[in-house]
Amino acid sequence: MDKTSCDLPGLLVRQPIPADARAIATLHIRSWQATYRGLLSDGYLSALDASVDRRVAFLSKAIEDDNQAIRVAELDGSLVGWSSFGPSRDEDARTSDGELKAIYLDPQAWGLGIGPALWAVSREVLVVEGFQRVSAWVLDGNERASRFYRKLGFTAETASQRTFEENGEPLPLTRYHLQLNAG
Repeated sequence: MDKTSCDLPGLLVRQPIPADARAIATLHIRSWQATYRGLLSDGYLSALDASVDRRVAFLSKAIEDDNQAIRVAELDGSLVGWSSFGPSRDEDARTSDGELKAIYLDPQAWGLGIGPALWAVSREVLVVEGFQRVSAWVLDGNERASRFYRKLGFTAETASQRTFEENGEPLPLTRYHLQLNAG
């Protein structure tokens, strides 16, 4: 298992183990509920609590099968963030296009430098795997994420905007991209 220490004392970014699945799933939901309050309906956000077991099952299988690139961030031994990345799922993607599929932090860990640390490790893996460009989809109105990606050098592709519907909730998204300069 690769382990990467980062500049923040007590922070470790590493590959997950199956026992991390529940903490990742719980953190994912808690992060969505804090991040998207006011952007998505209260009913939708409250209903996420019922999806923990489904998410745990998905994550446990993904971690056991090692079929997804996932990293977790621990701060002083507690899981405080996670990322998922790999080949782009976009219809217009080239084989050299990667995707940052998820990067979420415990709301109490926002602003500590954990997001950039997770991104640095994710980016390193994407580059090693030969990806030359990476994309990330951001919920419209999520100013925290937009600032995060712009600070890292990502650019919004406003022509890429689309809306998905999940459980009756419209999710308007904009794609951001970044050249990795893998060569």
